[in-house]
Amino acid sequence: MDGIITMNDTTMTETRLFVVIPEKGRLDLIKQALPEDYEINEFDDLDALLCTADDDAPPIILCHQSLFEGEHNQQLSALTQHFKHSRVLIIGPSRPMATQIAALKQGARGYYDEDLPLKKLHEAMQLILNGEVWVERHVISGLIDELTHKPKISDAQRQALETLSPKENEVANLVSHGATNKMIARQMNITERTVKAHLTAIFQKMNLPDRLSLAILFRDLR
Repeated sequence: MDGIITMNDTTMTETRLFVVIPEKGRLDLIKQALPEDYEINEFDDLDALLCTADDDAPPIILCHQSLFEGEHNQQLSALTQHFKHSRVLIIGPSRPMATQIAALKQGARGYYDEDLPLKKLHEAMQLILNGEVWVERHVISGLIDELTHKPKISDAQRQALETLSPKENEVANLVSHGATNKMIARQMNITERTVKAHLTAIFQKMNLPDRLSLAILFRDLR
């Protein structure tokens, strides 16, 4: 699927995964599609999941979009606030960009469209575990455009901007336009490994947690 933000797979050790998928048939297909690298804990509903203490939380939580629709549309915020140390991935049918943006704004790290092959779900989880987001690129652009309250740039961040090298500045600006690592590497005539190294340095210098925060900050600077 063109436009998905991705990164190369890395070797995984066993990773704990909480899953809330109401339909058993769909849950079974997901479990079959995932490699044995996951220690899967299944929950019947969100209430059961929210009874788990945050200090026992896994690195990643997978929930179905149907759990957050209608009168339950604020449940995602409750989930991400309760599990502050987990990354939440939503899986569900194709939804409008506004729905996916709402999920990101409530703290989810991605929206996995069920029309994609389930074998790519592992790739999406790895990406999220590496601090990225999994959505179509136009959704990221839409999220940035929709934010009416732009983040305040701290004095420390303004000073940190001056420490970025010309290459780091170029990478950051390309990220703010929605470019993937592969696109950045091609445009700058460098390797994807070098792009990742630049991003790591930028995150550290700017005290930013992930690519989305970087994109929003540099979009605000334009």
